[in-house]
Order: sequence, then C-alpha cells, then structure tokens
Amino acid sequence: MAREKEGYRDMLELLMTAYPGRTSLNVAEAAAALGLHRTTVTAAITRRYDPLPAQVVGEGKQRKSYLIPITGLARWTVARK
Repeated sequence: MAREKEGYRDMLELLMTAYPGRTSLNVAEAAAALGLHRTTVTAAITRRYDPLPAQVVGEGKQRKSYLIPITGLARWTVARK
C-alpha cells in the first residue's frame, strides 16, 4: 500500500476546518481554497494528464457542474508540489 505524501494530512485538516461537515466542494469553493480562478480549476479537472478528481453532477446549457471530494483535492494539491 502506498504511503501518503508529506503534507497530505495537513492539507486535509486545513480543508476540513475551512469546510466543516463537508465531503465535497464545488468548483468555486475549491478555487477559493486553492487561491485559483474557477476556470483554472475546471481546466485541471478536464485535462488528460494528472486530472483533479471530480464527479459530474449536472450539465447546464453552457457548462458542466462538478463536485470535488475534499480528500481528492488534498491529495492532488500535495502531489503537485
């Protein structure tokens, strides 16, 4: 079993403190947590190599809606360092 990357638990705790009781975040919340723009987070979700894990929860006329699991966001953020 692979070990967690250093800093994963710290990032997970930070996200869980910022969003208590939540297991997933929408794109706007994830962007705010990372200090990025929503389009940057959406691009990270849709790219082929090392995508940000997310689940499609709906499709509107203009764009899809995504939910990003907090654990996946923490793991992806630490892996990018």
